[in-house]
Amino acid sequence: MGLQKGDFVLVNYTISVLEESGERVIDTTIKEEAEKAGFRTENVAFEPELVVVGEGFLLKPVEEKLVEMNEGEKREIVLEPSQAFGERDPKNIRVIPARELSSRGIIPRVGEEIELDGKRGKIIKIGAGRVTIDFNHPFAGKKVKVVLSLEKVLKNEEEKIKVLFRRWFRGIPQDKVNVTKGDGAVRIEVPPSIFLFENSFNLLSGFVRDVEKYFGDIASIELVEKIQLERGEKKEGEAASEATTASGETSSQEAKAEEKAAQ
Repeated sequence: MGLQKGDFVLVNYTISVLEESGERVIDTTIKEEAEKAGFRTENVAFEPELVVVGEGFLLKPVEEKLVEMNEGEKREIVLEPSQAFGERDPKNIRVIPARELSSRGIIPRVGEEIELDGKRGKIIKIGAGRVTIDFNHPFAGKKVKVVLSLEKVLKNEEEKIKVLFRRWFRGIPQDKVNVTKGDGAVRIEVPPSIFLFENSFNLLSGFVRDVEKYFGDIASIELVEKIQLERGEKKEGEAASEATTASGETSSQEAKAEEKAAQ
């Protein structure tokens, strides 16, 4: 039996654009693939991604293949341009007077990406006081290859909530989040670092909305900030050394007191 709508699964993927010069990786959840593609990997968490089946987390053609897969299975999917980033549309190429860009504080340079009227485009030509901008998606008109592996189908409710929380607060280690689900309530222990996230309130609000959406039996969420105290325990040698020093200081003080009394 395949996956069903609403199932929580963890997947790994590598997405590549197929170009004349070869494949170009544009996104991946796998560190080794990121390193081969020349991506920055420092301080980036590489791990399987949460997908809730039927919720649009993946492109439709990719999800159609996913629901047929078994845990541990890996597939390669090639998408036509129309299934991925769309075909190139000549209507998305505009010619704009250079002075209009200048009035907006934009100095046009060929190859530069700019934002204009809420759309991102790339300057492809400048001449005769005019600037030609391509507002097509950078990967429009290109086939896309997706290598997808179904790592795990989540069954435990507490694990689902934990993974969902970490989807919003990316980079939080698994062992720093503990979830306990009871009768109509869930308790989540989190590290103080979640409040250092930019827009942490909005992230938390998004998580709460997801809990309401996917877990109809939960009426309340208790969020507990857990602070681990690191009490330094002195080693035997250090303790003995301190005791000897203290003893020496006391003896010295006593000797001075006796000498003063004798005078």
